[in-house]
Amino acid sequence: MSDLSQQAPDSTAASHSQLHTTPQTVSAGRGLSWLLEGWALLRTELAVFIAMSVISLVAIFIINLIPVLGSFATALLWPAMLAGFFLAFKHAKHRQSVTANDLFEPFKAPASLIGVGAMYLLAGIAILLVMMIGAFLSAGSFSAIANGQVDMAQMSVGLVIMLLLSIPASLAVAMAFAFAPVLVHQHQMPVIAAIKRSFVGSLRNILPFIVFFVVLTLCFIALSILMAIPLIGWLISIVVAVIYLPLFCGALFCAYSDIFLVQTHSEL
Repeated sequence: MSDLSQQAPDSTAASHSQLHTTPQTVSAGRGLSWLLEGWALLRTELAVFIAMSVISLVAIFIINLIPVLGSFATALLWPAMLAGFFLAFKHAKHRQSVTANDLFEPFKAPASLIGVGAMYLLAGIAILLVMMIGAFLSAGSFSAIANGQVDMAQMSVGLVIMLLLSIPASLAVAMAFAFAPVLVHQHQMPVIAAIKRSFVGSLRNILPFIVFFVVLTLCFIALSILMAIPLIGWLISIVVAVIYLPLFCGALFCAYSDIFLVQTHSEL
């Protein structure tokens, strides 16, 4: 029985952009396949994707030179940047022209994507506040703290607990926002609905994502050894920095295609 689906409003390759009514679950091995397929798409227009990566990294660096406001601006604008990479990989997958202009296309109507960034910022602030309050309370009562009577052992335990709680909280935020930009941009989903669907899709595929991040971690460990080599290490670091962003986005695009999109006959 075929899934009911909704037609995406994106005029480019619209026939390839139907959403499943519910996110699909794929095998754990797809986590590695996402990386390999993302690399294959990246190689089709390697120069363009490297140019997009350099533009993005330089823009982020310049924006973050602004004290405080730079970090807020980055949090608000990254969904539009990610949506631009997803659009470029969509064009690459369907053998359409890929240009650096794909990176800027989402910024033409960025309101909803900035809304995604705002929700991401609020989620991050909420986690930080909870951790700060927990760390403060773990030090003892208000009167004890005021009198300088801090139980260091109790405070240490409290800090460890807060750190352990921050890991699943940060993971939940990552799952909720990984696919929200593309769902908002290419499918015009409301911000909250896109965040919910991104979380559900990620949660239903926690095993392939574990494989995905384990492989990435092992690659970084191997590369870190090479980076320790004088001179060559610097070159490797630069290459990794430039390639990592589009490769990560390409792998996420392949995951999005697997989990959310109805595969047409031309893609099978």
